[in-house]
Amino acid sequence: MSKFKIVFLAIPLTFLFNLNLNAQSAGMLEEVVVTAQKKEENLQDAPIAITAITESTIDDLDIANVVDLAGMAPNVHIINTPSNNTAATIAMRGGTTINPAITWEPTVGMYLDGVYLGKGQGAIFDVVDLERVEILRGPQGTLYGRNTLGGAINLISKKPSGAGSSAKVTIGNYGLTQSQFIADYEIGENIFTKVVINNKKRGGYVNNADSPYQAAQGVVPNTTYHTELDTIDSKGFKFTLAYEGDKTSVNLSLDRTDQDNIPPFAQLTNTIPGWSDAFGVGASALTGGLKLWPIEMFTNSSRQGVAHINSPTYETSVVEGTSLTIAREMSLGTLKAIWSKRKTDWDDRLDLDGGPFPIADTERHTNYSAETLEVQLSGSTDKMEYVIGYYALKDDAFTANPQSFFGGGQVFAQNYSGSGDSTALFGQVTFAVAENWDVTLGARSTEEDKVGFKEYVGIISASGEGSFDDTTGTFIVSHDYSDNTNLYFKVADGFKAGGFNAESSNPFDAATPYAPETISSTEFGLKGKYFDNRMMLNIAYFDNEHEDMQISYFTANAAAASEVINNSADISGLEIETTTLINDSTRLMINLGTLDSAFTGDKSASDGYKLEQVPYSPKTTLYVSLEKDYGNYRMRLDHSRIGEHATFPYSSQDPRADLTTLASRGTTDFRLLTEPMENLQLNFWIKNLTDEGHRMSSIPFGPGFGQLTLSYFSAPRTIGMDLHYKF
Repeated sequence: MSKFKIVFLAIPLTFLFNLNLNAQSAGMLEEVVVTAQKKEENLQDAPIAITAITESTIDDLDIANVVDLAGMAPNVHIINTPSNNTAATIAMRGGTTINPAITWEPTVGMYLDGVYLGKGQGAIFDVVDLERVEILRGPQGTLYGRNTLGGAINLISKKPSGAGSSAKVTIGNYGLTQSQFIADYEIGENIFTKVVINNKKRGGYVNNADSPYQAAQGVVPNTTYHTELDTIDSKGFKFTLAYEGDKTSVNLSLDRTDQDNIPPFAQLTNTIPGWSDAFGVGASALTGGLKLWPIEMFTNSSRQGVAHINSPTYETSVVEGTSLTIAREMSLGTLKAIWSKRKTDWDDRLDLDGGPFPIADTERHTNYSAETLEVQLSGSTDKMEYVIGYYALKDDAFTANPQSFFGGGQVFAQNYSGSGDSTALFGQVTFAVAENWDVTLGARSTEEDKVGFKEYVGIISASGEGSFDDTTGTFIVSHDYSDNTNLYFKVADGFKAGGFNAESSNPFDAATPYAPETISSTEFGLKGKYFDNRMMLNIAYFDNEHEDMQISYFTANAAAASEVINNSADISGLEIETTTLINDSTRLMINLGTLDSAFTGDKSASDGYKLEQVPYSPKTTLYVSLEKDYGNYRMRLDHSRIGEHATFPYSSQDPRADLTTLASRGTTDFRLLTEPMENLQLNFWIKNLTDEGHRMSSIPFGPGFGQLTLSYFSAPRTIGMDLHYKF
């Protein structure tokens, strides 16, 4: 850590330790209990960097899936994967996986009620009736294990409790309609059941119309395809049966979400000037006799409401899950077992060029299944708290990926698959070594076996196997500096197994495993409650050293083929979270994150370029929320901002670097929340209040494909109303 950063941290810490804490008020911040460390504890006592989103905030903001969390936590970046409404790209502290292929592993682990959700595809589905969301920043290699180098996100549902029934109806512009129904009843002594039903529909943000370029040779008029793009049609169901005895609890859950969407519009934002002129009538080997002029005239760098795509597009996703959790209190502690089985069937078809010319179309048909088992024993004595456990996962993924170029002049189909078998033993112990001093030691031993397969149908195929293992550890020293201030120092490791690059142009390369990725993290933190618990302040400084970071890289002379480059990186940053009750009716929350990221290795891609830009690593993230209570109603403003950042690791010498660098962007949402009568809530909302049209992601296809670049833009301003009634 540099001297400057130490001084920067010391100034606010010195100020806080000398605050006059004699302010008196009736109002206080609510106490938040989290289970991030496999035990219940106060958020401010947990010696880790964690953002907890409470039930009240979830209800206010109508949070139902992982994308709804975007912008809320410092140094956390969440967006839809390009061209999808059901797949998520999650970056945390600069750690992310940018390739959406099903054979790739995420860098941030996502969990639903303790069950690991193994892939980004199909990860966006509504989880109605959430009690809490915990966002754990930094490697969670001991208690969570695989694929949590960046951190972990826990979605925690409300347990059945016999609370009765409730219904919620939402309407908004762009044809938004949503209905939710919850029935929660005690059906026997200590036996509860809950049924949750959710249906959501929304029209498209983009109209697909006849092309104004129909006179140009090569244009295919839109006559039979969708009139709207970026639509949502989702149906969800969850059933829970629970038993809560004196010493034993059982929870059986079944959930299913069906989505039938038209994906976001892939907007053409760049080509090499004059590129398509080169593909004249005489170039039939590439174009099938089509002259693609004037494709350059079709490019536009601002959000468009009208498209002219010439081929059908769709995205369907069926996600099913079954989980069984059994817990038993014994003399040694609480023994808990969590078993789950999840399945995803996911399909899409895209007009990749986003315009009226038959340049590129692709389809993906994916099946994924996973079965997990975790057994843990947790308990405590006067001087010690502990958790030990065993974890196992088996999963299998397959994708069929036919592609066509230039109106069918070139068509090929590729299939790829991957399967894995992972087991781990883990344990973590916290000792009270002295008054107000605790030491935590943890370790996890992981073994993974993987199989990869790739084929060009009817041409060539190859398969490979790989075995990976590692032991990661955690060391934490925490100190209760005073009644209102806690300090901690944390050192932690993370491990992500190697794998197979299914999108390599060479199937033999796709069957050769790339190296595992590891991380070593150092973190200093402060957690405090001040002014009679009217102000919460959390500060964390971290330094993460990534070894063999797994980078997916589109080669400059290929259209969509990628290679994997294992390169080292150093990422450090500062995170500040504060919530303040300004007075009994006004609440202010400010979350700020900063990142300083750079590749430290000298690895180059096969095109000769070195890696320079760490993807999804903005220098700053900011979230500000202001609430004002006026008695019968509340007003709430939420503003999130993310700094300039790249979506790919390109060199500054590569022209694609500018094409995939996204400008700083901010979004403001407004809400008016009312309770006109008992058991009735009526909320009005405006999202993207100022109707900003930001580029959210960008994909370049390289100079060999005319430097054709596709961009995806933020949603326009949306307006709506929620009606929520508890029976």
